[in-house]
Amino acid sequence: MSSKLKKTIFWIVLSLSILVLVVAGLFLTWQSGLVLRVADHYSREVLQNELISMDDCAECHEGPDFHRCSTCHDEHGSVEFAELPFYNLVLLSGDVPRPGYVEVNQILPYRDHSGTFIRLLDFLEAQGVESFESVTMTSRDGGFVTVSRENLSDQALLLPYTDGIRFADEDLHVSTWLKGISGFIVVGEQRDLQVNGKSTSIGRLLLGPTRQVVAESARVMFESDTDGVSREAFTATRLWGAALSDLAPLSDTSVLVVSDQTGELHKFNYREVSQAVLIAAADGPTLVLPEQPRSTWIQGVVSLEWEK
Repeated sequence: MSSKLKKTIFWIVLSLSILVLVVAGLFLTWQSGLVLRVADHYSREVLQNELISMDDCAECHEGPDFHRCSTCHDEHGSVEFAELPFYNLVLLSGDVPRPGYVEVNQILPYRDHSGTFIRLLDFLEAQGVESFESVTMTSRDGGFVTVSRENLSDQALLLPYTDGIRFADEDLHVSTWLKGISGFIVVGEQRDLQVNGKSTSIGRLLLGPTRQVVAESARVMFESDTDGVSREAFTATRLWGAALSDLAPLSDTSVLVVSDQTGELHKFNYREVSQAVLIAAADGPTLVLPEQPRSTWIQGVVSLEWEK
């Protein structure tokens, strides 16, 4: 091999070595600087929470098998992540301060309950229910379970189930465990509603015969900016409550006298209330007249009496 060829090979090898060192140096410098940039960009509290989450994951996953958050997210179910904007809802009704729908991710917040469950009693307390006689849980397939307060222990748990929640209690028979919960009906200790002289409550009425009615129906129109065609649709609200026709026998001569929390009396004839229902609402039991506008509904009902 000539000296000129040896010299050429030498310079090629040297150039390649320098290039490799430069690239490696840039890579290592970026990687080492990454730690500093992360520490500078995020707050100490955020980094601490992330480290705690990683440490929890390390209890199940070995170092070589460690994976990213997206893997856990897919494998363990998104219901465990509190910040995920779940819009699956369950209905809280009966003798509760704030009847209405509750989002699933508000019931099972992962950040507050690392075991991914919440005690049923804690959930009810968070909704303002301090004392009650019983709670009924309903499922999407039509099943329901009623448990009295004295039969509920700290083992009564609400847990994730697919895109909803389920109920399980090691202190109750397994037949009472319920999947796909759609709602809770709470029966309180007080009987603050009078129906034909009998003391009851909206929670107790909702455990009896009930009815769904369509209210606030309207046709809406819109003229498209695209083709100038006017189109219409039908909107309405479906409400669920205790039917007045099931609370007392109604006849053509019946007159319903409704008293509200202000002491005002409202009188209705048979035809006006034949389809009416009593629902749980934030302002107290509300008499819904499906064919009438909401402004005519009676809020805060305290008594219902039928006159002949």
